[in-house]
Amino acid sequence: MRARALRRHAGRAGAIAWLCGGLPAPVEAVPQTPQRLVVSPRGPFTSVAGAIAAGEPGDTVHVEAGTYEGPLLIERPLSIIGRGGPVIRGSGRGHIIEALAPVHVEGLVLRGSGDRIDTEDAGIMVRAGPARIIGNTLDDVLFGIYLKEAAGSEVRGNRVRGKPLALSRRGDGIRLWQSPASSVTGNRVERTRDVVVYFSSRLAVRDNVITDGRYGLHYMYSHDNRVSGNRFERNDVGAFIMYSSGLVLERNVFADSRGASGIGLGLKDADDIVARDNLLVGNGAGVHLDNSPSAAATPNRLAGNTLLMNDVGIRMLPSVRGNEISGNTFRGNLRPAEVAGGTAAGQAAQNLWTGNYWSSYAGFDEDGDGRGDTPFVHARLADELLSRHAGLRLFEGSPALRLLDLLARFFPLLEPVPVVSDASPRLDPGAGGIADDFEAALDSAPGASARGVAWAAAAWAALFACACAASAGLGRRLTPS
Repeated sequence: MRARALRRHAGRAGAIAWLCGGLPAPVEAVPQTPQRLVVSPRGPFTSVAGAIAAGEPGDTVHVEAGTYEGPLLIERPLSIIGRGGPVIRGSGRGHIIEALAPVHVEGLVLRGSGDRIDTEDAGIMVRAGPARIIGNTLDDVLFGIYLKEAAGSEVRGNRVRGKPLALSRRGDGIRLWQSPASSVTGNRVERTRDVVVYFSSRLAVRDNVITDGRYGLHYMYSHDNRVSGNRFERNDVGAFIMYSSGLVLERNVFADSRGASGIGLGLKDADDIVARDNLLVGNGAGVHLDNSPSAAATPNRLAGNTLLMNDVGIRMLPSVRGNEISGNTFRGNLRPAEVAGGTAAGQAAQNLWTGNYWSSYAGFDEDGDGRGDTPFVHARLADELLSRHAGLRLFEGSPALRLLDLLARFFPLLEPVPVVSDASPRLDPGAGGIADDFEAALDSAPGASARGVAWAAAAWAALFACACAASAGLGRRLTPS
């Protein structure tokens, strides 16, 4: 430190003398070698803020195990590297770390940001790029990692846990704002609002686990991104892609989205989207389509996905058209597809359905080509009523609604409009892919078989009880008083 201070003093003295005419013109300065500044409870630096203040561009601040006070302001390019899990304790107001220059922050434990939404209080706020935010743990933070105009950045291997607040008061676990050509990989985000991407194209979002939030992943006005190998569980919405185009989503798991929206994957005004080999399981709606694609020249392609045990496999608004839905597996969904608000004439022809597996298909394959000899057509009067009248969902799956479907087959006036017409339905659900990987992981968990039997028995018992109750309730309503 003393040598550095002497260098600074000598540089200032030489400049003054040169300006006074006492020395010849200086030669170009030789770049300084980056320094390593060590912070530990024993010194030489005992505060991270002190080491940052002493650092020059390109220096590395090594932080040993211990607890240190924040907040930290970084105004020049530095690396802050933690060893042994050093804790940076926020003040409970504002950001814990704010960087105004490209930074590398790694191996720190950050706790206690502010809780004001209007000032976007964050664990790590970066306002310049590129930045490398790697292997940190952020706990009790409003916003977690926030990149603003930080192109070419890397956010990898971090764990973010939000504050114990109501969902409406939380901040985003990871947010990218105008930070194109960046990567978000291998992070775990829990109990925040969203992981959100605004105006950031050419991203890689890979191998993240995002749970217990509002939107697991939320895209706005961002294009040509690749989203792969992620797990979105117990969020209101697994992923919502809005006003974006050219995204590829592959080998992701969208599971147990049961909140107010209850959507695994949602597309709104989204164009040229490719969703392939994803697993959508246990959601209110596996896929939700709203004005997507927005133009006929930019169709969306859903191929090779498994839609398993959702209330609805694919839900769409009446105006949705131009999607190519092929080679998917629809298995055990209460309704394989529906049109929200009711089906319009010609609805089935508005999208291309081909080569999908439908567990409710009752046709045959006499020529042995693996495809049904007759089209799969989904048109159920009960589903039509449920899509138009949400209050009737109390009776979903009941004998009364099944009776309505049976009557519709014999009375043409009751015949519903088809939602799906797949001319070449697949008879084999297929093997391999993300769905089998997911099932193998569940089967390998300790006690998985016993838990699976117990859950299945409980689920069937609950379904039977609900059906009996709904049937009895409808019968009382139809009985004259």
